[in-house]
Amino acid sequence: MKKAAIIRAAMETLGAELIELDQVDEPTGEEIARSTAALDEYEALAADLAEAEAQEQRMELVRAAMANPANREAGAGITPGQGPYIKRSVDPYDTLAEVTRGRYAPSDVIERAKHAVDQAPRHMSDVARARVVELIGEVDEDDDEGSRQAPAIARHILMTGSRDYHKQFREYMRTGYAGELLRASLSLTDANGGYLVPFTLDPTIILTNAGIVDPIRSISTIKTIATDDWNGVTSAGVTSNWTDEGAEVADNSPTFGPKKITPKRADTWIDGTYEVLADSGFASELGRLVADAKARHEGAAFATANVGASRPRGVVAAVAAVSGSLVASATAGAFAQADVYAVADALRPRDAANATWLANKRIYNKIRQFDTAGGSAFWANLGMGRPNELLGQPAREASTMTSTIAAGALPLLAGDFSNYYIIDRVGMSVQFDPLLKGANGRPNGKAGWFAFWRVGADVVDPDAFRLLQLSNPAVPVALA
Repeated sequence: MKKAAIIRAAMETLGAELIELDQVDEPTGEEIARSTAALDEYEALAADLAEAEAQEQRMELVRAAMANPANREAGAGITPGQGPYIKRSVDPYDTLAEVTRGRYAPSDVIERAKHAVDQAPRHMSDVARARVVELIGEVDEDDDEGSRQAPAIARHILMTGSRDYHKQFREYMRTGYAGELLRASLSLTDANGGYLVPFTLDPTIILTNAGIVDPIRSISTIKTIATDDWNGVTSAGVTSNWTDEGAEVADNSPTFGPKKITPKRADTWIDGTYEVLADSGFASELGRLVADAKARHEGAAFATANVGASRPRGVVAAVAAVSGSLVASATAGAFAQADVYAVADALRPRDAANATWLANKRIYNKIRQFDTAGGSAFWANLGMGRPNELLGQPAREASTMTSTIAAGALPLLAGDFSNYYIIDRVGMSVQFDPLLKGANGRPNGKAGWFAFWRVGADVVDPDAFRLLQLSNPAVPVALA
């Protein structure tokens, strides 16, 4: 007998008992207590019945799908039409309401999201698909952070990836009308306005221009989260000792410290005439346009943004805040060939092996001019472009770093950039304004889109870097 039928039979028995108790003219205390308890049981059974009936309805959908020949195929060595069958055609966007209510296990949500990536539109490149699958990952019992983020990111993909969601997003970009699916996706945001960009167009999910506009992102550690903060743990590591026979061993327990990085809001404003709206598929272009603005805006912050409440912490500012990571130039306010070697020599051995140089293009040009005679220290001939390496380590260009040679300047950085963490908060939102107005308060025939996202960054181990400062400190910097 099915569970729902059993519950109905129990409810019928309880109902008869309740009616009998209700007909007693002068009930005893025991009868009153039994009546109250029976009412509580009846209500609990009613809730169980609703859940059992809902489960039966879902199973009927499964049976109906299995009965459709298009949804099944013969197993290995089985003749079609003679069973058994394996289900093969599943819409990952079915019963999304059940996904949002948490009725599916995290591993099931992740598998649905992977299927959704396979069904993504053709404009999504193979590299982008691989990136999304990497973000989803697997639920790993040994990785609390990954196990917490992966199902939430998978849920985001399911909520923003269906054809209907793409269709409603295009309509919203054109008219400002938000359909039911767009409004449902608000449950994934912090209720700060705007509707989520489909994941196939979302620059916070699909990295673009990697290593071109924003070289720091391509060499740093990237974490994508669906929560408000990233919380990690830092440690200087474990040391070891040589111990004599019979002697007590030393306590080499490492010191752990918490590291919290909070993504900060970044935004951009785009407007266009009604004619542009009518004559172009702007919704499809949004991802490309915003991705370019995002990469340029973040690239500047990752290089030199100072410590502040409203932006990510730049790697130069973070390293400069630690005096032990500064290397003074040989001459105050001057930049010489020896300073390049001094920075390289100051790196810890374990960081030197994985180090990358970062500087403005003009600083690299200064380095090329150190030896005009073409001796053993000559970096490059003038007839060739800037080499990819400096002292055997990769050299990357950061246009927002200083190009000034003056006292106090910080022109050259080297270090292991795996210790610089960039934290992307998954999801970019767009708010549509259908009626822009001119200086006189009258419509100007334009509409606008306000796009915003969140990203944070910080150095988790400043000692993994060395930064050249063009000045002489009172006390020379000791080499680590």
